[in-house]
Amino acid sequence: MVWIYISESLLYVCFSLLMGAFIIQLIPERMKPEIHISKRLIQLSVLGVVLFSVAPVMRLVLFLYEDIGLMVAIQNVLGGFEVGKAWSFTAILAIFFFLFVSFFPVLNSKILSSITLAFTFLLILALGWASHAASLTGGSGFVFHSLHFLAVTVWIGILLIVGWGAKKQENWLAYLRWFTPVAIVCFLVIAGSGLFLMTSVIDVNEYGDAWAIPYGQSLLMKHLTIIPVLFFAFINGFWIKRKLKRQEQINPIPWLKFESILLFFTFVSTAVLGQSEPPHSIETTLNSTGPSTIFAYFYPGIIDPSMHVQLGFNTINILFFIVAIIFMWLILYSFKKKKAAVVQFFMGMFCILSLYFGIMASIQ
Repeated sequence: MVWIYISESLLYVCFSLLMGAFIIQLIPERMKPEIHISKRLIQLSVLGVVLFSVAPVMRLVLFLYEDIGLMVAIQNVLGGFEVGKAWSFTAILAIFFFLFVSFFPVLNSKILSSITLAFTFLLILALGWASHAASLTGGSGFVFHSLHFLAVTVWIGILLIVGWGAKKQENWLAYLRWFTPVAIVCFLVIAGSGLFLMTSVIDVNEYGDAWAIPYGQSLLMKHLTIIPVLFFAFINGFWIKRKLKRQEQINPIPWLKFESILLFFTFVSTAVLGQSEPPHSIETTLNSTGPSTIFAYFYPGIIDPSMHVQLGFNTINILFFIVAIIFMWLILYSFKKKKAAVVQFFMGMFCILSLYFGIMASIQ
């Protein structure tokens, strides 16, 4: 299963690179730093979409082929399952996409960049078509999953392209003036659509109960990774902007790089969620597959499928929460003291772990 999670995470990176690269091409030169984007990167990202999106199809084929044979399994999956049909559409569209970016100067024309954005958007719709949300709730699941993923790729895509492609920091204030509101809108769309997607799978009142299974563990970790990301987003969007207005000496590029790395961990959690069977019933899932290994490690009692997770305070979890708050404070304090961005990155990672262990130690 690990190869599926890796493949899904890299798929999200490819989509983000495509989205970010072509959005940046539409921005006037005076409103962005000098950025180098390789055409080879675009080509590899398009090929990556085809390669990494095939993982769910392969898993289904491997599950069926022993009973009906390899060729029949491939034909059945590609023609009879939504995930297979969606991948077929993705592969055909990606071939045209690859030829288009190979033979036309898409990085030198705003019209051509707009066309490539349309290609990318159609591929995102194909991903939404094959999602769990679409299979569970039909049209509404398809729309909200597509919106969710679109907002993610816009936000992280621009971060990746600017953070890793910018050569200098000129026009940074002009860049922040338009990117900060874009990032805020993307975050609100992600939060709203994410809430819909979560409630289509589990009841909000059973959020804590879901921690007993791997799906719930991944959901919890995804939500926790957002906390240090918001700290970095505040620093990049507001605090650095304030310092630049005061003409203080600061290089914002490393901060953008580490914010994008933190967001990559949300990709990993999303990949696990996207390739895990959603729990139609937590009790049924516990009966059939058993509890999460890490939940079983932290839970002090006998795990009953019908039980409800309750939280309580004790010395251990209080200490973990205090440590998490200290790490949050250190993120801001280290920036104020002009420490390297890598220091704040590790503070953010330690904050996530402290919060996670504190929550798990609270389970009664």
